[in-house]
Amino acid sequence: MILVVDDDTLLAGALAVAFEKEGYRVQIANDGGEAYRYVKDPSCKLLILDMHMPHVNGAELLILMANEEIRVPTIAISSFRDFTSDELKGFSGVVAFLQKPFEISELVKVAKKHVPKKTRERKRKRLAGKENR
Repeated sequence: MILVVDDDTLLAGALAVAFEKEGYRVQIANDGGEAYRYVKDPSCKLLILDMHMPHVNGAELLILMANEEIRVPTIAISSFRDFTSDELKGFSGVVAFLQKPFEISELVKVAKKHVPKKTRERKRKRLAGKENR
C-alpha cells in the first residue's frame, strides 16, 4: 500500500488515482495523526508526505516514526521552502523530496524506484482476474 498524506484533499485524490492506475493500492490520510495509524501497518510500503499540515505535520510524523523505529520509505512533498532536500534526507526513511507544484508523473516515477515491484504485480494480477470474469 502507498500512503498519501496531504491536507489538500484534491491533490491527495489526484495522487491516489494516479497510483491506482499504476496498479498500487492507496490509502489517503489528511494529517499526520491520521497517517500514524496507517504507517504501522506492514502493508504500507511507501509514504508520500506533505510536510506542512494542521495538527500533526510531516516533520512531527517522521519524528514519531523514528522514535518507534517505524521504517517506511518516504517521499516528502511541500510547497514551502522550510526544508532543503538534504535536510529532509536527514530524517530516517526520507528517500526523496519534491517541491510543489510538481508533475504527478514525476512523483510516480520516483515512487516506482522505492516500492517493491511485486507489490504492483500482485495488484495488477488481481485487477486482471476481475476483468476476465
